[in-house]
Amino acid sequence: MVDVLTWTIERRMRLTERAELLRKELAEVDAELGRLEAAEVVFGQWADATDGGRRASGIVEPEPEPEPERVAAGPGAGGMRLVPDRVEGMGLASLTSESSAEHGE
Repeated sequence: MVDVLTWTIERRMRLTERAELLRKELAEVDAELGRLEAAEVVFGQWADATDGGRRASGIVEPEPEPEPERVAAGPGAGGMRLVPDRVEGMGLASLTSESSAEHGE
């Protein structure tokens, strides 16, 4: 008698889980059906407005995006350092000839 009750409970639990999965799957199918029905309506309206695609729809295509201007960068542009970081014991000899000329040395 206990085996029958255990089997009945287990079977009910499995069927409950399966029913929930099927409900979720049915909801997904219903959502897709709704999207397809809406697409059919929109396409039908477009076909009516354009005589089945034989006339222009009047939809204007966007103009292409302009290409960005190219900017040439020189020394010091974009945060590039012209003078190296100073460390202990560094003197004027570690400066490059360009940076020494800029600083009047």
